[in-house]
Amino acid sequence: MPVMITCRNTKLDDHLQGLVEKKSRNLKKYFDKVDKIEIVFSAEKHRRECEINVHAAPFSLTARAENATEGHAFDKALKTIQRQIRDRKNKMIDKTRRGKGAPDPIADLEEVVEEEDVRDTA
Repeated sequence: MPVMITCRNTKLDDHLQGLVEKKSRNLKKYFDKVDKIEIVFSAEKHRRECEINVHAAPFSLTARAENATEGHAFDKALKTIQRQIRDRKNKMIDKTRRGKGAPDPIADLEEVVEEEDVRDTA
């Protein structure tokens, strides 16, 4: 899984670059089918911004964060992308479970509401 790091108007020291690569490779534990990760650091005056793009087989996700330092901006963006991956994976799991003959919870709720309406009018 390649990790591409791009810096615009800023430079990362070797320690921070190694830390960014290590933490971004840990995204594989949230979803196995991650193909490529792109990380873009940019700087404007006193603002540091980090954008993380994750390309996986069924989807692509993007998270952006800004802070006073590159490290803090990366940590915020990484938290966001981890949450997005977890949510997307749970959504995919729920769809497959529902597709295997499990009843649709919304349809069941509509039936209960219709039964209550019938009882109220009688």
